[in-house]
Amino acid sequence: MESGPRIATTRFPAERKRIGELRRWATAAVPLLGLGLDDRQCGDVLHDVELILSELGTNAVLHGCGGEQPDVKLTASLAYAPGGLRVSVTDPGGGTPEYRSASDEATSGRGLRLVMGVVSRFGVESLPEGGKEIWAEIELPDPVRPTAATVAQIGHRIGVPRSGTVVRDFRPRPADGRPPARPALDRISA
Repeated sequence: MESGPRIATTRFPAERKRIGELRRWATAAVPLLGLGLDDRQCGDVLHDVELILSELGTNAVLHGCGGEQPDVKLTASLAYAPGGLRVSVTDPGGGTPEYRSASDEATSGRGLRLVMGVVSRFGVESLPEGGKEIWAEIELPDPVRPTAATVAQIGHRIGVPRSGTVVRDFRPRPADGRPPARPALDRISA
């Protein structure tokens, strides 16, 4: 299996009820990236990825789309390069996430603080076609040296990706710092 950078992408309707499906997608997609981690390490990384996707996905639905809009599709991506994993969600809205303090009685407002506790870098990039990509990067533990059985197991899993999941080579950012072109957000036709 190639050891270069890879990316897994899925699209989901802008509905809060889809966030659980997004976490389940991550559970299937993270092992497909071939991170070379043992089960404990992979579990720790997956826990962080699920937390990040839950917060970024929920914020994209509530704030990036202005509320639930099942006809709008959002994109979530996991981009792996040795040493790090970038988790991102795109939405059609402008603006940036707000980091705020929540009172003890508040029922929301803590998610971004939790995300900031597990990431090494965080950012927002405007997309050329409109909207934005909110991303967070986590550092990965040193990979476990794979055995022949592990390589065979990973190769088998790569051969049967879940429907809706695309694993492809990660395109490095151009030298001028502009993000690479992303597919436009679209609406589902009724």
